[in-house]
Amino acid sequence: MLFTLTALSYKISTAQSADKPGPSNLVQPAPVLSAADKAELTEALRLKAEFGDRVWPGLGGSVIPIILYNDSYEFLVGEENPTDSWEVVKEDNFMGRPYYRRAARNPQSFAVSIGTRWAGRIGTLDWMNSKGPFKITADFLIVGLLHEMFHAYQANLAPARFARATAVYASEGRYPYKDSDFASAWNSEGKTLAEAIRAKDDAEAGSLAQKFLHIRDARRKQATLSPDLVAYEVELEWLEGLAEYVEIKFYELAASSAREAASIRYGPGLPFYLQGDFIRLERQLGQQSGDLRFYLSGMAQARLLDRLNPGWKAKAMQEKVYLEDLLRAIVEPEKNQLCLWSSR
Repeated sequence: MLFTLTALSYKISTAQSADKPGPSNLVQPAPVLSAADKAELTEALRLKAEFGDRVWPGLGGSVIPIILYNDSYEFLVGEENPTDSWEVVKEDNFMGRPYYRRAARNPQSFAVSIGTRWAGRIGTLDWMNSKGPFKITADFLIVGLLHEMFHAYQANLAPARFARATAVYASEGRYPYKDSDFASAWNSEGKTLAEAIRAKDDAEAGSLAQKFLHIRDARRKQATLSPDLVAYEVELEWLEGLAEYVEIKFYELAASSAREAASIRYGPGLPFYLQGDFIRLERQLGQQSGDLRFYLSGMAQARLLDRLNPGWKAKAMQEKVYLEDLLRAIVEPEKNQLCLWSSR
């Protein structure tokens, strides 16, 4: 759920402040997609087609409708037969094809069911820049949209698993976020994961991965963490950590092949708001509130798996296969601990 305003502030808390909203922010949004909206949608679809299968096998060719929203409307593209709540936008088209709209009723950025499949939904760039004290840029929106589209991909490909992952938010209020020893152990996990990602060779990376798992197991034992709260951790690492991993991978690939004449610029390297993910991972993981720490810990485990077992994604959508279990299978094979927490 990347683009809630809380997560938005988390992402760009060190950005320059935007001008305060003025009269232009109070103008009623037009009932059609703007030219800028269409350009950003087109670019997200280009990145998905060009790099999708490099980011995640099968993602590039998957059909994932998109919803953009503002205060007044939601706009749906890429779906030919939506439910009755949508009306065709008769006065406009997107890439020569019809698209749809409906009145906005407090939409949230995430995956949303539109009948037979799920769509990725996010606010328009203008809408986001009217809501907070920070200006965001088109590249930020585009990879954020791909983050939400990956949630739709998870829901379309593994619907029961997706439903179970979203259901664990019911446990959030019982999670011991404020326990200082618990937070300190989380900080150690984050620091170890960051070191593993930067390791000079695979042997060192594997040793640090094992150290991370030992710290994690000790934290859970010390806190007598219940199976449902263990599930809260690993399900959100699967749900949000993988989407964060996808977001960063898309940006890296876009930046590495940036076109000189492109209207939307990437790189060189990661922008500050994504670099901040790695800083928080290494220094402040135990201070991240809500689900934000699982964005980071899941993303880091996925990047570590890229190094230690490049074929890991073939199992990642299977039932009861979690990122930490895939790491255990590599660094602790003698224990045969794939799906260690069988009670989850």
